[in-house]
Amino acid sequence: MALVTIDTSAVAENDRLDFWRSTVCDNFVALDVTPTPGGLVTGRVTAANVADTHLRRISSVPHTFVRTEGQVRRADEDYLQIALARRGRTLIVQDGREAVIGPGEFVLYDSSRPFTFATTDSFEYSVCLHPKRDLPLSAAEMAASTAITFDGRRGIGALLPPLLSSLDRAVAEDLPEAGEAALARTIGDLFVALVRSRVPDGAPNLHLVRARAYIAAHLGDPDLDPAQVAAACAISVSYLHKIFADADESVAGSIREQRLQGAWADLRTPHLSIGAVGARWGMPDPATFSRAFRSRFGCSPREHRQAHA
Repeated sequence: MALVTIDTSAVAENDRLDFWRSTVCDNFVALDVTPTPGGLVTGRVTAANVADTHLRRISSVPHTFVRTEGQVRRADEDYLQIALARRGRTLIVQDGREAVIGPGEFVLYDSSRPFTFATTDSFEYSVCLHPKRDLPLSAAEMAASTAITFDGRRGIGALLPPLLSSLDRAVAEDLPEAGEAALARTIGDLFVALVRSRVPDGAPNLHLVRARAYIAAHLGDPDLDPAQVAAACAISVSYLHKIFADADESVAGSIREQRLQGAWADLRTPHLSIGAVGARWGMPDPATFSRAFRSRFGCSPREHRQAHA
């Protein structure tokens, strides 16, 4: 967990802009990096890793950072990220929403879709990049939580600034691999809590509530399908598909996601065999379970269990 600091002051003035752009892209994700014209580019990035989670601190003059559609298509980075403002104010745009953060506030954003950061003055952020494959969150949950201002001084948001500050100090210590993995899980758990703290506006569709409750109660049934859910809720299959589509979900996708999330959690404890975990969550065929798990989380059930033992 070595701490590395990169500063433009160590580079000749004529080379600073290219050096700075490379530094930002290498330590975050591929971006268009555009400092405000008319001044000398100055900036600093401090970087450390905890397992596959990246911790960064960045400060510089006013900038615009843009993650384009083309950069998303060409890249293999797939992170849910947090940016905590330490200094300056910033406009963040993603998923059709806009948020403004100032000191003590933070925002979630997703590397797998375009976004824009535009600062109004010199800035400093603490940034955490956590692999999405390690988060038991649906795509809909993550998309609903981006570009929303979180207050780091109250509520669940107040957990983040002291955690990031303590991590800044902790990375100077040598931790065994198991310790790093445990620390990364703690960071991931905070991501999950933050995402799920955002409650959608408006009253939920009661048929959708009933359908979700039925699905949650019958995930262990390998024959669970839209027809069974619709019949249990006394609605047509077509209407079931419509209410899930209105919530930016699919019925089959919701069943699969909840099963895999349940398996993801159970695999972190050793009291059940991997086959028993799959069967418990409605996936009794080991090969099918393994393929679905790897597709969702980027590793096999066995690899996940070993990493979190």
